[in-house]
Amino acid sequence: MDLARSTLKISAAKVGSLLLTFVGTAFFAQELGAKVLGIFFLFQAALGISALPANLGTRIAVEKRMSEGGPADQILGTGIVLKSALLVFLTGVILLFQSHLNRYIGAEVAGLLILAIFFQEFAGLMMNVLQGELRVGEAATLRFVYSVVLVTLGALLVVHGYGVFGLIYSVILGKVIQLLWAIYKTSVGIGRPTITQAHSLIDYAKYSIIPEVDGQVHSWMDVLIIGFLLTQADVGAYEVAWRVAGPVLLLTSAIGTTIFPQISSWSADDTIEPLERLLPKIIVPSVIFVFPALFGGLLLSEEILGLVFGEEFTAAWLALIILLAGKLPRAIRQIAGKSLLGLDRPDLVTHAAIVDIIANLLLNLVLIWQFGIVGAALGTVLSMTLGTIHRTYYLSQFVKIRIPYNELGWCLLSSVAMYGILYMAKSTVEVNSISYLFVFVFTGAALYGVFILLYQPLRVEVVEQARAVIR
Repeated sequence: MDLARSTLKISAAKVGSLLLTFVGTAFFAQELGAKVLGIFFLFQAALGISALPANLGTRIAVEKRMSEGGPADQILGTGIVLKSALLVFLTGVILLFQSHLNRYIGAEVAGLLILAIFFQEFAGLMMNVLQGELRVGEAATLRFVYSVVLVTLGALLVVHGYGVFGLIYSVILGKVIQLLWAIYKTSVGIGRPTITQAHSLIDYAKYSIIPEVDGQVHSWMDVLIIGFLLTQADVGAYEVAWRVAGPVLLLTSAIGTTIFPQISSWSADDTIEPLERLLPKIIVPSVIFVFPALFGGLLLSEEILGLVFGEEFTAAWLALIILLAGKLPRAIRQIAGKSLLGLDRPDLVTHAAIVDIIANLLLNLVLIWQFGIVGAALGTVLSMTLGTIHRTYYLSQFVKIRIPYNELGWCLLSSVAMYGILYMAKSTVEVNSISYLFVFVFTGAALYGVFILLYQPLRVEVVEQARAVIR
């Protein structure tokens, strides 16, 4: 598998998805307001958290065993049986507590949630199959397709008065299309389930459950607690800030998705040296956008939220800055975690994830109660930092991690220079319209890019990666 080319495909798909999602969220925020949008975000949070008992590590286990060269059809058939059993159980639980769930979210959505979980899980399983075949670029394309359906259909339904239900219908249809397309794309048939493969999948999945919980906890725990302790409008404002900060780790996510099956393949061959050579090359790309995003947030967080989404969303300006700062430990955490999973050490990721989960729950409960949505951002970032430290330590026990301090320092220095120039410009030009805001953002990006290319090691790396993608 060509890592550079696969990373480019994933990045392109994610850029498209994020641009669509950003524009869509801005439109939905202006049309629906923070409270109604908060109801939709709580539905998405329930969908995300429900994926835990509906999955229990089976999807990543299928990808892992397939990437090792096992009998793909039997692995898939066994994975489908395991997932079906989990979905039947979860459906019963949701039906049992549907009145409480509807009251918490703020709309009658329990039945729609069951449909969304069903299609989400099987679509996700088939995309893991594609990744297990080392076809990660094609799986990324399917995620882009989902974003297209969600935003375009959602916009149409919102305009025609369907409100929050229009967005929920769009989620479900997007997952249906994703599933059908993934089935068409994959070359793996559904084989006869076997006890041997079930034991193999469960053996890997049992260590992947906690890291999986950890990922969903960091994505949705703060939102769920805000929903309990604060208001749906607070949910809407905070989640918009979270989504504004999300694109910062676009390249990091693409790199993490790409390297997992490759590291898994190296691990199966008992080869560590390629990973030691790879890590220093992916650390800088993983965090290169974090520094300018943080300094840009320090300068323009209120303008971004107010002008793009609406004045009621500016309540989350400080939370946005904190979340942007938290992208640095999150980037390192993602690369270290994927590396450990690829090395077939999900047990160590599990140990680190337990720290994450406990810290996230306790810190969010206390800090949200004390400081509102700012406390949510603080709790999430602090717990994530603890998990990053643990993952990095465990990875260092297997491979020598060389940190490119000079390159990282130059990235930081370039961000400070960019901030200084934009700060002086803002002192004379008021950012009071979206057009002025875009000028500032694009100017900052251009300045940062120029400063980065002034440093020869980074310039050489950019050229080498560009050649690797083109050839």
